[in-house]
Amino acid sequence: MHDIQIVVRPAQLADLERIYQFREHARRVVMHFGFEDLRQMVRAHTCFVADTGPLLWGFVCASSYQPGLSMLRGLGLINGWRIDDGLSYLLRPLEAALVEEEKRHLMHLATDVWLAAPLMRQGFTPHDYIIHFERATPPQPLTPRYRLEDVTLRPMRPHEIQDLTRLDHQAFEWPWQFSSGELVKWIMLADRFVVLEHQDCLAGYACTQLHGEQAQIVRLAVAPPWQNRGLGRYLLADALDFAAQRGARYVTLNTQWRNTSSQRLYKGFGFRAVGRRIPVLLKALFRS
Repeated sequence: MHDIQIVVRPAQLADLERIYQFREHARRVVMHFGFEDLRQMVRAHTCFVADTGPLLWGFVCASSYQPGLSMLRGLGLINGWRIDDGLSYLLRPLEAALVEEEKRHLMHLATDVWLAAPLMRQGFTPHDYIIHFERATPPQPLTPRYRLEDVTLRPMRPHEIQDLTRLDHQAFEWPWQFSSGELVKWIMLADRFVVLEHQDCLAGYACTQLHGEQAQIVRLAVAPPWQNRGLGRYLLADALDFAAQRGARYVTLNTQWRNTSSQRLYKGFGFRAVGRRIPVLLKALFRS
């Protein structure tokens, strides 16, 4: 196989169907994107294919996650191609392209076990772990128990996006901070997006999404000056009550292994960890 001339090049729109069909016969494929996401990554020149002419040997795709950081969204290798060889071929041009776009790190959520160790041999290092939590929706409303007299729970106002972004960056460490664009997206998509106002300031916010009988708390944040005052419990109780009112049976959320304060909050509300911890792998990118 090593005598075959493999050309790694930026993917073109004509390659979209080939990439999607690739997963039908290849055993080692990771695809954390939809067709339109793939189209956008191809147009952004952050998707590469390994080609021998009529045969696709592999692909790799990444998308911007926040300023200076990209997310490895997809990768596939043809059966029989050594993983380390394939990764070496595909990652070099992708990383070079990301550096040209001023990206300084490449991150991957290693949900597929087979890919974690090979990526670490390519220079990725474990940064954290994602933990999934779940609980049933409450049979009785929780909000009256946790409501705070000096805090107002209300919808987000359009002119507050800069204040909301500042709050998010105070509440979360890099690389988990949302950009203004990401926050705007969730304001538009979420089934419930509320903020807490305290002393004329935004002190916290929560974002909840419904998926049939399951609800997901996408984001819950309290600014550091207002933490440990019950605001997180107020937001969480409101999200759980909203999910129950809308007919959801279960509520899920994710947090980081290092975020022990959030874990205490969720466990205090009856959430339990489910599934395995997902490694968060990170690689620093340098101009060669």
